[in-house]
Amino acid sequence: MTIVIDRTNPPRHPEKAHRPDSPVPRKPDWIRVKAPVSKEYAATRAIVRANNLHTVCEEAACPNIGECWTQRHATMMIMGDTCTRACAFCNVKTGLPAPLDPAEPEHVAQAVAQLGLKHVVITSVDRDDLADGGAGHFVEVIRAVRAKSPGTTIEILTPDFLRKEGAIETVMTAPPDVFNHNLETVPRLYLTVRPGARYFASLRLLQRAKELAPQGFTKSGLMVGLGESREEIMQVMDDLRAAGVDFLTIGQYLQPTKKHAALQRFWSPDEFAALEATARAKGFAMVSASPLTRSSYHADSDFAALKAARARVSAHSETRIVPYMADLMFRVVADVERYPEFLPWVVALRVLSREHLTGRDVLNAEMAVGYGALREKYTSRIILDPAARVIDVAQTSGPFRILENHWRFTPQADRCRVEFSIAYEFKSRLLNAVAGAAFGKVYIKMADAFVARAKALSDQPVQQV
Repeated sequence: MTIVIDRTNPPRHPEKAHRPDSPVPRKPDWIRVKAPVSKEYAATRAIVRANNLHTVCEEAACPNIGECWTQRHATMMIMGDTCTRACAFCNVKTGLPAPLDPAEPEHVAQAVAQLGLKHVVITSVDRDDLADGGAGHFVEVIRAVRAKSPGTTIEILTPDFLRKEGAIETVMTAPPDVFNHNLETVPRLYLTVRPGARYFASLRLLQRAKELAPQGFTKSGLMVGLGESREEIMQVMDDLRAAGVDFLTIGQYLQPTKKHAALQRFWSPDEFAALEATARAKGFAMVSASPLTRSSYHADSDFAALKAARARVSAHSETRIVPYMADLMFRVVADVERYPEFLPWVVALRVLSREHLTGRDVLNAEMAVGYGALREKYTSRIILDPAARVIDVAQTSGPFRILENHWRFTPQADRCRVEFSIAYEFKSRLLNAVAGAAFGKVYIKMADAFVARAKALSDQPVQQV
């Protein structure tokens, strides 16, 4: 007997071959799309093929490929078509990737120019086999596109660079206009849906990107239909806002094959509309939520809307050198429960919850403030990072469309460099006009109050034990 092994067409997902089958449900009417048949679609496909490129549109079997390619919008997928991860939801091929193509940056730049793109989205497979996870290759692609198409804005959708120290710092040496990394699902489902990733590592990646390029935009996406609850989704929204993420996308998970993660249910258009309203109330500058929403769907028009939304937000930032130690300044600002003692406009404050996660403390707090005729109450998510001496605060509910501030304390001999920034916008246009300027002055004075508090504490005599 002769056994013939066919290696010409290896399975696309060998790691899923022995999983039990999960029937692929029939799609509801609101998810039906037309087959791609237009001349523009064919022209886009020809440009992609001529430059020997891969697109996530094809590799991930995106349902919007006909619409997007007809408009000459293609999302470039760099570093090959084979991923080193095996996420249960993803249709991209899994296996051992080929070496990087040194000509790929130029090929991507050429395709972007030929397509005439004003905004391009560049993503990649995971490359755990590379020392930097492909960070340096991202930089080369970004620089090549900017050299050939200087007027094109660039959005990158990166892997998590898990355990690739310094990778995000490398990427942000060529900062994109939008940095995107998808959380994909809620923390509870990571072990089954995204087993090679870690929720808080992905969250920290987004936060770090914002720290490195605070004037840029950050973005993340979620799928629904995998068994998550609405409450879990709202918690992820809060986590993203605390990390300073500007733009959230939410779309329906569509099961690629019977070997992929089972689809639990279809969310209705009305449910997506409710999620979008909730996300906007939590302060995201831009939200796209619909059954067919994907990370790069309508990315060009969404980017324009994102810039317009930022233009409406009031912002203030400053840097001071103060004669107190950085650790003392960090402790003063981090001691939120004592705010009513020395911040006269803080009427009351209570910590609703506190948890310790990978070297950081995460607090949810409710604060009542009063300034002149203004009286408001809101809740915030506060992330304290003692090692980095960084504090990030974002409103999770209250009168603001957006309210977030960032503190960083850097030692300088016997002094401290204090970097402080705030961005805010009331939901009400009337309130924004009447109270916006006064509220901004309060937050500027708050920095003075923290410095005064540090002085008072440093002047106290040391108690003998």
